[in-house]
Amino acid sequence: MRHSIGHYLEAAGGAEGRKDNFLLIRLVAATLVIYGHGFALAALGSGQRDFFTQYLGYRYSGDVAVAVFFLISGFLVAGSLERSKSIVRFALARAMRLFPGLWVCVLVCALVMGPLITVQSQADYWSSPQTWTYVWSNASLAEIQWLLPGVFEGNRYSPAVNGSLWTLPIEGSMYLYMGLLGLLGIFSWRWLTTALIAGFAIWTYQSAQLQSVPLQEAARLTLFFACGALFYIHKTRIPLHLSIVAVLAVVAWACRHTVHYELACSAALIYFVFWLAYVPRLPSPRWLLDISYGTYLYGWPIQQLIAKFYPAATPLQMTVIAIPLTWVVALMSWKLVEEPALKLFKTWSKKDFSLPFRRKPVVGVSG
Repeated sequence: MRHSIGHYLEAAGGAEGRKDNFLLIRLVAATLVIYGHGFALAALGSGQRDFFTQYLGYRYSGDVAVAVFFLISGFLVAGSLERSKSIVRFALARAMRLFPGLWVCVLVCALVMGPLITVQSQADYWSSPQTWTYVWSNASLAEIQWLLPGVFEGNRYSPAVNGSLWTLPIEGSMYLYMGLLGLLGIFSWRWLTTALIAGFAIWTYQSAQLQSVPLQEAARLTLFFACGALFYIHKTRIPLHLSIVAVLAVVAWACRHTVHYELACSAALIYFVFWLAYVPRLPSPRWLLDISYGTYLYGWPIQQLIAKFYPAATPLQMTVIAIPLTWVVALMSWKLVEEPALKLFKTWSKKDFSLPFRRKPVVGVSG
């Protein structure tokens, strides 16, 4: 279909091409997380609201940004699964994208920042089991640990060292489920995959409504990831037109005083992200690097540092200070950690791994 996602994807050079706008969208989303967190972490921010909640009545900007991350991730991970020849290659690709940057961030927070700003003695800090469980629990994503001994005590919102980490175990679990679809040979069957992904997402969301708020949020992100994967699976059948963006926006606005408003806004957001990724030619210079993950990882700790040493900062003041500082650290993370890790994976990926995916011999995912 002309003007479908598949048409634009092919024109962009495939799922690994740089002619789309995903890189810029992810950076904007990561920066939007900083903006949203500013209204929680800044000392004078309790009476102020961010743009999305104040003017649109939708979720706050951090929620919107994380949803965009999961939506794009579902789309790109589905593409990665389609291109991968084995479960080992797919797992390595996902692990090298997720863990190296995370490991270094966790170590920097626990072994560099923590001892410099803790209110406890150095002996107490280094001998505390909490210091070392922070490293292991967060680096493995086994269970997110929020606190380090004596760090950020007295900060208005919370002493949490890095409140952004909560989404990463959810992301990792999505990788596992997608890999399982590939390993069982299910991913090659488009409609069976559609039914399984949609059914799993809906079941997860419905089950979570009776559970705690964290589980509800995890289920919401699962839905966005599933939508991204389904958009990739049906990429040749989904058209991208500005008129559809306009219709969905009008429908969402018409639903603003009803219980359907969040669903309508989410549908409009999902479609708008893919239209924005492929249709308009946004400025994306070749020197623009993939610092969105680093921006997401380091934004919260840097904002907590600002809250500690500049407690009178307003949300906007914190945002203005935090964004350039975070971008600099994120750039270092990309050049020194993430990019070398991805280059190492490309070297490994030339090897012939075992455990190949089962594939349908004729009809592919996009067939």
